[in-house]
Amino acid sequence: MPLFQESTFTLHHGTIAVMEIKPNDIEQTLVLLHGWQDNAATFKTTMEAYAKHHPHHHLIAVDWFGHGLSDHKGNDNFYHFFDYVDDLHQIILHIKLEKVVLIGHSLGALIASAYCAVFPEKVSALMMIEALGPLSEEEDEITNRLRQGILSRQRYRNKPQRTLKDSQSAVELRSKVNQLPESLIEPMVLRSLVSKDNHVQWTTDAKVKCDSLYRMSENHALSLLSKIECPVIAVIGNDGYDHLKQKSHRYGYISGFQCYQVDGGHHCHLEQPEKISTYIGVLVNRIYT
Repeated sequence: MPLFQESTFTLHHGTIAVMEIKPNDIEQTLVLLHGWQDNAATFKTTMEAYAKHHPHHHLIAVDWFGHGLSDHKGNDNFYHFFDYVDDLHQIILHIKLEKVVLIGHSLGALIASAYCAVFPEKVSALMMIEALGPLSEEEDEITNRLRQGILSRQRYRNKPQRTLKDSQSAVELRSKVNQLPESLIEPMVLRSLVSKDNHVQWTTDAKVKCDSLYRMSENHALSLLSKIECPVIAVIGNDGYDHLKQKSHRYGYISGFQCYQVDGGHHCHLEQPEKISTYIGVLVNRIYT
């Protein structure tokens, strides 16, 4: 069984926590980026499965700011999509490698896809799990989007996270919300809890729930995707988000693109870690061919 290490490093907005598998002799570095309200532990089983067959690859799973064990951003700072892209750039600069492989799930994949377009020299390959590039919407939604985003800030500003009687209650809740067995969701849930008095509380910053103030148009999203230069694989769950099945027109905008479907829902990497790890191996092999 691979040995996980916990570490932290400081960026502009505070301390980022990571869990990693770090061999002595490193041949390749992969950075794994979790989805909205999840954390690095969502990739635990995928990392274990991958490391068995690639013992010289360095795997780094990140807790975004406001998630898991990482710091929250200040009260005057929200979690804009493009700020996540900036955070990712700081993370990659901290790692001090010429190029990395990015593996993203959901929000993590949206961020990674935008980053690949803007900093193609920093990324050697990209996997998007349950994502096909940045979210977009019709341009005439801009007024409603801005209004709802501002109103949501009033709901969540300085709002404490919900408390529960114990960790098992939290596991049961997330299991129901994500429609996953408790055994699959438990590592991620436990990483997002802190004990206080006679109860537990989520560590996730309530402000991450605020609606976006802005969402790009489809033309903007396609323009970004067309600028990606590295090999790209997308993995979509058969029972995942329906809107992804309506995005096949995006395939032609991504150079070197392959898409695979697997059994499972939006967290298909938790349901199929061995298969996901195999596809990661396929992606990494494409760097050298």
